Amino acid sequence: MRIPLLFIVLLAGVGAARAQPMLKWETLADVRFSEQYSNSMGVPYFQAQFGAQVSALAGREVIVYGYLIPLDAVGEVYVLSKNPFAACFFCGASGPETIVELRVKPEHVRRYATDERRAFKGRLQLNASSLEHFNYVLLDAEPL
Repeated sequence: MRIPLLFIVLLAGVGAARAQPMLKWETLADVRFSEQYSNSMGVPYFQAQFGAQVSALAGREVIVYGYLIPLDAVGEVYVLSKNPFAACFFCGASGPETIVELRVKPEHVRRYATDERRAFKGRLQLNASSLEHFNYVLLDAEPL
């Protein structure tokens, strides 16, 4: 009787893992950029063209693991980075595909330390052209 129950529990765990795949930074690199110009803002920007691998994850719940980098003095707005702050996108050492904007659920907003390594679960949104957000946004994010 215990073997079938254990089998069912294992199957449920596999199903849950499939529902929330661990998003690898290599997968986020499946993007190309073309230079565009924003007439409304008067600045050039790089428009994302997402590849099939990352496009397949759009709107799905995923888990991302990386380094936390605060974007405001209060500590309520963060990105998750493939690299620590000293080598992150903002320092010019990496590309925009190495960061994910976190839209943390209100009940999980708190101050995190710079370069704290954490995993977050949320729904992946792809942003090809809005200059107000990063290319990758994790909606309804919550720490694991």
